[in-house]
Amino acid sequence: MGSLTRITRMPGSDFSVDAMLQQIERLVAELQPGCLAEEKAGRLSEESVTKLDEIGVFRISTPFEYGGLALSTAEQRRVYTAVGKIAGSTGWVSWVTTTHVRWIAMFSEQAREEVYGADWVGPLVSGVISAHGPGRARRVQGGYMLSGRWPFCSGCRHTAWSILGAMTEAPDGTPDVIILLVPAADLEVLDDWAVSGMKASGSNTVQIGADVFVPAYRTLSIKDAAVGKWASEPPLGQVLYRNQFIAYTTILSGSTPLGIAKGALDYFRARMDKRGIVATDYRVQAEAAVTHFQLAEATSRIDAAERLLTADCEELDRRAAAGEPCDDLFQAKLKFDVASSVRSCAEAVESLHRGSGASTIHEANPMQRYARDIRVATVHAQFNYETCAENYGRVLSGRPPFGNFMAFEKKPGA
Repeated sequence: MGSLTRITRMPGSDFSVDAMLQQIERLVAELQPGCLAEEKAGRLSEESVTKLDEIGVFRISTPFEYGGLALSTAEQRRVYTAVGKIAGSTGWVSWVTTTHVRWIAMFSEQAREEVYGADWVGPLVSGVISAHGPGRARRVQGGYMLSGRWPFCSGCRHTAWSILGAMTEAPDGTPDVIILLVPAADLEVLDDWAVSGMKASGSNTVQIGADVFVPAYRTLSIKDAAVGKWASEPPLGQVLYRNQFIAYTTILSGSTPLGIAKGALDYFRARMDKRGIVATDYRVQAEAAVTHFQLAEATSRIDAAERLLTADCEELDRRAAAGEPCDDLFQAKLKFDVASSVRSCAEAVESLHRGSGASTIHEANPMQRYARDIRVATVHAQFNYETCAENYGRVLSGRPPFGNFMAFEKKPGA
């Protein structure tokens, strides 16, 4: 890979988030006709990736000095939500890969140079850091030998790198967890993404059969990263890299489901003056009282979800700027707020889908895609309402939160 010509965007430049959002809004109508083909292919199209790249979506977490935009958490939330209106898969890939780009800032300067300096069109970094099938990293001279199998690696067919979690041994022999930065060429992508929703997210399993060498400079202790101990100094003058990266990733995960709901609402409103309601005397849906009820209720749920996520993003940015920590209570609140927002958005989409008529069952119709995608989102561990509520309640009651998802503890039967 070659080296990019670096174009520095410093604060006060003429870049406008609002202008980017307007460009994304134009892409909704432009890219939606191709969404069915993307679902059948199990990945985003090169057209979608290229157009999102052209307007800078994949650079919003890249530092200024590498030609990035280094948007705040609150600004990134707006971008991911806007992309989510195209389709859930489009928003999901944008969110998961671009938040991983923020994680690269925690690695060594040499690793940063390799990733941020890549001449690459599209998302730079995918990855999997969960307890479900973590890799194994064996310490050797100068680094680690890595093997393993990592499911749900969203966007992996488009990225140049992946961040992968693995178990290893610390120098004292105790178990340790590290994350490793691995080039796409070292990974095998399995053809196993056959699902009911988020079909084009390309969340395939990636694996390394025979050990591959990962140099030490492309590794990081997850425990160190969690307490702000990085392998290099954070980029200067950019609040994004001072936030707590787990809290940052958590709150932004709600952006795509919100975008799905806002897209469904736009679709519903665009049609309600053009269609009637079968088996009634209403020749125009917009005249019906039931439509008024559905529209008011869905809009209220979506607006409430957006206010909640916006407030949390702004608070995370404030804490980062002030150097205030993200304690257990705040992190538990973020997780529950995200789960609450996703549930509200899913309920809104369900109502809008019911009110949109039988024509929306066709697989090319955006409404049925919105409904399937957000239903899949509700079963994601990050958005499990009951678990997140219990965790928040535990902390509110003075109990410790549930173990971190990065602990990689094997559960019975796992």
